[in-house]
Amino acid sequence: MPVLPEWINFHFPPKIHIETDCSYKSGGLVKNIGSRAILLSIQSEMENPDELTIIKTSLEKHIEGVIIYDDIEAEPNFKQLDSAAYFARISNADCIVAYGGFDSINACKAVSLLATNDCFAEELFLVKGKVKNPPLPLVIIPTRPVLGNEVSPFLSIIDDRDRNRKYFAHEWLFPKLVIVDPKIAITLSSQEIAKTGIAILSSAVDTILSKFSNELTNSSALRAIELISKNIVPATRDPKSMGHKYSLASASILTGISQSVSSLGLNYALSLAATNITNLDIYQAMGILLPHVMEYNLTSSAGKYVLIAKALDEDVSNISVIEAAIKAVEGIRKIYLELKIPQRLSEYEVKKIDLPGIASLASTYSFLDSLPRDLPKNEIETILVAAF
Repeated sequence: MPVLPEWINFHFPPKIHIETDCSYKSGGLVKNIGSRAILLSIQSEMENPDELTIIKTSLEKHIEGVIIYDDIEAEPNFKQLDSAAYFARISNADCIVAYGGFDSINACKAVSLLATNDCFAEELFLVKGKVKNPPLPLVIIPTRPVLGNEVSPFLSIIDDRDRNRKYFAHEWLFPKLVIVDPKIAITLSSQEIAKTGIAILSSAVDTILSKFSNELTNSSALRAIELISKNIVPATRDPKSMGHKYSLASASILTGISQSVSSLGLNYALSLAATNITNLDIYQAMGILLPHVMEYNLTSSAGKYVLIAKALDEDVSNISVIEAAIKAVEGIRKIYLELKIPQRLSEYEVKKIDLPGIASLASTYSFLDSLPRDLPKNEIETILVAAF
């Protein structure tokens, strides 16, 4: 469901700076946000440490103090977030800088909020209205495109108690500033670029299918799809190309702008759940499930599929709406075939016994209220069986 009051249909406050080789400018940009920063990065996502050094040096030149917090090894849990928030409070930090990927960004969003509120991480998901104070200003520097999560007001965290991934959304989670330097992702392999691009594509489609989407959100998401379709294959052939990486990074930002106002959807819910129960990461899960989710929604969202088909440069002239909608799914599958991306959960050693658990967890996410039609839990499981 939308984070914003229902009478507002477009609102996007973050400042964005996107430029190749701009890490050294970080301090000059952040000084307008805060003067004493916690630079938080999860160890497993500390890609390109040379760029991290450049960012830290730049921050030190322009603000009073910078402290690197890297005590979290991998996916953060509630206790680790509470410890990081306590550290932010006792260090008198007035802003949080995130450097990393999916989990680092989720962690920083949570820490920025916990540092200014009298609550523990688990209470974000248990006690409604516990968050009463605005968070510490948040600056995000992604090490790779993160499906729009780098600019959107959502987070998901592993629950210490049941080990399930919980979801939280709040308007205050919008970052103050996002600095995107495609050069940071120069170390990504062709395989990593392929799965990242497909995951952005999946997120964009998810956003368009939301019943809360509108002309403004669709324009951003469709442009993201167009950028991915034109650049993902060349980017995998030339992993060092900054031009193609810039386009993929832009597509991620455009998707985030769209999903921040529209909503996430079924593919994201299934993917979050799958990462919790299997060894899939969020990028792999989003990619595998996209064609199957699209096939399920084809008849209920045919008009939107026509727009997606056009963004994929499919010829939809002189055919029916349903035929044109089918072209959208076919266009997605063409990209998969060219990139040799698996389209079955079983190809990633996911077990059939895991599917009911994935369906159960996915059905708990609040943003499924955005789906174009009601989706009973048994139908969610049917989609997973089809994807197996």
